[in-house]
Amino acid sequence: MKNKFNILNRLVEENITSVNAGYRFYTLNIKKGLRSGADICYGVTEFDKGILALESTMEHEIARETLLHELTHIVLEMVGLGGHEVTDEVIPRTNEDMTTLISRGFLLLMNLNPKLFEVLNERHNSEGSLS
Repeated sequence: MKNKFNILNRLVEENITSVNAGYRFYTLNIKKGLRSGADICYGVTEFDKGILALESTMEHEIARETLLHELTHIVLEMVGLGGHEVTDEVIPRTNEDMTTLISRGFLLLMNLNPKLFEVLNERHNSEGSLS
């Protein structure tokens, strides 16, 4: 039986409509037919507009991974690893430096958005019930 649970539905149920990044809020936009330029995509974060958009037709596991992927873009941006404006390159750093920056960024996001991370961390059985 296909799992009926979907994290995107849970975000709506819990009225999670934004992500607090500390320095700004990102509006959570779940919509069908998401594009990045001409390309069809599952998720996109628009830093200048403060929007984290997700494709509404994704299955649960793909949606969960995509949400975490887009949150990682926000973390990298907020800790100064967002990349050069034109080339998108990040100045090389040690593994330890990057790990410290990224883990602190995630801790900040987790502390500012506890309900979002609670939903992100929920586990469900094949019938869609909490396990």
